[in-house]
Amino acid sequence: MNWTSPHNRTLPVPKGGSPLIMGILNVSDDSFSDGGKYSEVAAAVSRAKLMAEEGADIIDVGAESTRPGALRLSADGEIARLIPHLKALRAEMAGIPISVDTYKPEVALLAVDLGADIINDVYAETAGGKYPMASVAAEKNCPLIITHNCRGKRIEGDFFSFFKREISNLMEMALDAGVKKEQIVLDPGFGFGKTCAQNFEIVRRLGELREFGCPVLLGVSRKSSLAETVGPDISARDDATAIISAFATLAKSADILRVHDVRKNLNAVKIADSLMF
Repeated sequence: MNWTSPHNRTLPVPKGGSPLIMGILNVSDDSFSDGGKYSEVAAAVSRAKLMAEEGADIIDVGAESTRPGALRLSADGEIARLIPHLKALRAEMAGIPISVDTYKPEVALLAVDLGADIINDVYAETAGGKYPMASVAAEKNCPLIITHNCRGKRIEGDFFSFFKREISNLMEMALDAGVKKEQIVLDPGFGFGKTCAQNFEIVRRLGELREFGCPVLLGVSRKSSLAETVGPDISARDDATAIISAFATLAKSADILRVHDVRKNLNAVKIADSLMF
């Protein structure tokens, strides 16, 4: 990884093959697992500080839930919810990298102007052969996490071939918009309109995304496909997430792990690292 912040803040890179840990901070009141817990600014800042203490390399802040069926906010509504939290985080945690979890270019643009270091584009929406979020990232010379999304799409033929073609197309559109390749991170979009079998195929074959020459982020934390396997209990889903984190570490297939429970997943990575040496 050779990504750079538009604010000249040092961005972390994996060391010794161990993936980075991105801590999830949902400031929405509609999140599928912790909605409302961090909607107040003070609670959000406290949670972010705890995740940093536990070893999070990046804090990922999102103001709108991406769960299926969640109410979509207007750009103004998302901005009103996000900005007070972002300002407080940037003021009290000046050194830690912050990514903004959004699919709206206008929200991302303002967030970067207020100190966000990374755009985490959770839907990667395109129109007419254009990728608007990529244009924002290019304008700001900001890292862009491109998330693959199957919602509303018809999959024909072999799923994984379709999936890789889509990832390739999104990356090429981002490059055409002016995003530097070293600023692109690929997220296969575990969940996001995929079946349980398709999600686990992605985890098993995640290393195949290395052929695109960009870092890879894996975000499985507390997703419904885990609930189909281990039940709906959040603790059980966190355990399942940690197992996948260890698997991805052993497979050297992910550069960033996006998780809710930082401590549990960092411990899983440490154990996996120990098994390799």
